[in-house]
Amino acid sequence: MFRNKPKSLVILGVLTIINTSLAILSGLTSLISGPPSAEQIKKENLEMAKTIVDFRQLDPPPEVMELIEKIQQISTAVNDNFLFFTGISTLFSIIGFASVILMLRKEIYGFHAYIVYSILSSISIYFILSPSEVPTPLIVVNLLFSGLFIYLYSRNLKWIKDETEPTNHFE
Repeated sequence: MFRNKPKSLVILGVLTIINTSLAILSGLTSLISGPPSAEQIKKENLEMAKTIVDFRQLDPPPEVMELIEKIQQISTAVNDNFLFFTGISTLFSIIGFASVILMLRKEIYGFHAYIVYSILSSISIYFILSPSEVPTPLIVVNLLFSGLFIYLYSRNLKWIKDETEPTNHFE
């Protein structure tokens, strides 16, 4: 499958396949096992509250405290919308996995699907939270990493578009 392919595309592909495979496996396992119990959620909330109290003793900047509180809101929203959020996250990971396979098969639609996957994965939190509750640094970091990987994949577009080498889908 990796014969005659640019090394950079193979490396990126393997990294993305590992990442998306783990995300798919994790998502399916979570969907099968179901949402966390009330006891697990209570324990998680107590641990987070303890972390916030400990952090406040260090007298951090208000921005850091706001970020921690927003992370707690995200955790609560994910638990409240467990099946929906886990389902769409798993679906987005499947799109990412399929996009890499398509790119490795020299299908340009794989690159386009990867862009869609990257954007949807970066903004998926907006499906369960209002924009005011989402920490901007979280979105910025996600979009920066997505942009970096899109750029790295785009460096292989010439090979993906090149039709001189026949594609053997059964290698």
